[in-house]
Amino acid sequence: MKSIGEKIKEYRQKNHMTQEKLASCLNVTFQTVSKWETGVSSPDLALIVPITKIFHISADELLGINDVESDRRYSELKQAYDQTFKTEDFTERQKICEIAVSEYPGDMKWLINLAWVVSNRSFEYEDNDRYIAEQEKAIKLFDAVIKNCKDDIIRGEAIQGITQLLGWRGRKDQARKYAEMIPERTMISRDAVLENILEGDELIRFRQKRIMSHIEGMLWDLSLMPTVYTDIMRDMVKLMFPDENYIVFNHSLYYAVKRQINHILKQAFDASAEQIFNLLEEMKSYAKAYDEIVFSNPGVYKYTSPWFDHIEEDTREWLGNEGEPMTQDFYKFLKETQFDSIRKYDFFDYLMT
Repeated sequence: MKSIGEKIKEYRQKNHMTQEKLASCLNVTFQTVSKWETGVSSPDLALIVPITKIFHISADELLGINDVESDRRYSELKQAYDQTFKTEDFTERQKICEIAVSEYPGDMKWLINLAWVVSNRSFEYEDNDRYIAEQEKAIKLFDAVIKNCKDDIIRGEAIQGITQLLGWRGRKDQARKYAEMIPERTMISRDAVLENILEGDELIRFRQKRIMSHIEGMLWDLSLMPTVYTDIMRDMVKLMFPDENYIVFNHSLYYAVKRQINHILKQAFDASAEQIFNLLEEMKSYAKAYDEIVFSNPGVYKYTSPWFDHIEEDTREWLGNEGEPMTQDFYKFLKETQFDSIRKYDFFDYLMT
């Protein structure tokens, strides 16, 4: 299969044009055209359309996209590229990508593959100048994909890559501009892109919120598991909030204890009144703490746990503050018939106060 440089030479000669004439039409130097034709370099993507118009051919003809030979060659390069993930030969991977980009200059998948391997290999270089140069090269490659690719999934990958590199280079403002281009339809995590553009307290807050989101998800999943997982829920929350300033997690703890009490009363027939009382007292403390910040004094509350000390909660925005206070749910709970056997004890009157 002929390279794009060889095809440019072929069509140039068919049109009786000199290198100087073609260079003039494309606003480049004749040395640039010479490098294309000898395979030293390839034309920029932005020049593909002008070249096809000068020669009155399609981009497919110039790039050889419809050639059977091209398809076979493409498959060979793809197989060789995939093999490098088994051998972990990054040098060979970059070589394959460079060849593919040269032979298929309009293929955005190959271009982004090259961008990633150049980016990843930049960390191999101990020489700081080489390290920076390779990262700048990867930034330009990612930028070319973003500007020329119509596939949102590939563009999303490129945005993730370029924001990551710009973040490492300390160019956060530039990274933010690319982050704003994240397509709606993409396979990348938006959080992964956002993390690349933040710094300082803003970055800490972002990471703390992500950790908290994971905890909330885990608590929800555990709440759907058998009751034996209830202790895990409570231990996890108390571990993450050693200062007992639970704020929103008072809600999770309240229902975890409620579930445990129901289980004990139904399954553990030898449960002591004292054991039930201690759990009910704990449950009530969570209800009171929750109602204090949601119903009595709604406002902005800050977590004081070292794990989440950059996060605030505005309880005025919580959906629950228009419903029933948690303490009311607690008093209704105490009226259930399952507590009849311990209703005679003094502590029960204390709990109802």
